[in-house]
Amino acid sequence: MEATAENSSQLPAYTALKWGDFVTNPHLLYNLCPGPSNHREDNWINLSYSREFKVNNIEELERLRDEMLTKPILFHVKLEHHKTEHYLVVRVHKTWKAEYAVLVNTGHPKIREELTHKLLQITQHMQEGKKFCLQLDFGPSMRQWFSGAVDKEPDLCYDRRTSDSEDMKIAIHNYSAPWDCCMNPLYIVGCFPLWLLFGGSCYCIHRTRKCIDDSHEFRNLPVVLITGVSLRVTVRQNMPPPRPPQYSNPQEPPSYQPREGPGDYDPTPPPPYPGNNC
Repeated sequence: MEATAENSSQLPAYTALKWGDFVTNPHLLYNLCPGPSNHREDNWINLSYSREFKVNNIEELERLRDEMLTKPILFHVKLEHHKTEHYLVVRVHKTWKAEYAVLVNTGHPKIREELTHKLLQITQHMQEGKKFCLQLDFGPSMRQWFSGAVDKEPDLCYDRRTSDSEDMKIAIHNYSAPWDCCMNPLYIVGCFPLWLLFGGSCYCIHRTRKCIDDSHEFRNLPVVLITGVSLRVTVRQNMPPPRPPQYSNPQEPPSYQPREGPGDYDPTPPPPYPGNNC
């Protein structure tokens, strides 16, 4: 565990690699997080598919807490950045899309401090027999980096920029994860009649009484992009230049060996050698 923590302290907060390059050469990220296990996949937490953890007892929660504080987390992230520019009579829409494998270093000081604090809080809730749900969002830093990388033009009047990614959220609970359509303020304001009609208010009241919901967003963390280049070196030995063919005596004609002809006549001799004129 000490070796893993030491290696994690040398990694950046976020390491991004294009998803296609990761599928082709996964060792580009595997080599960044060596650990005690011979299987590289066991040295990190793979959240490229499932990002929800339900813990039923304190032992499961402590095991999950130890893993999250000692292993990097792998995400499969799909990013979209939209921009709308308004000119006099023209409206221009631009969209950028990308897909990355992102390795989050939970041993980074800015991540580890807040992550430790939140995990200790839910551990206390678990010991007290309370229901809880902790949501951790690692997406804001990635969205900030992506929008700045693809859209470097200065802001103009009436520009609108948005970057969407929901692939870096983690939910840790012993009850259930909340429904965004019922708890998200944006959904409540935008669809208030439907929210009220289908019992959104009742769900919020029941959720507040039954479970302790907490969340945290990780922002303003550095992102390092690596390229999918396979490091392969070919060594060539210096060979001498080719030499022209050498003849023992260039003035002598080559030896002639007569063959038997197909009939009763003698085989035709070859023409005289042009290099022998004497």
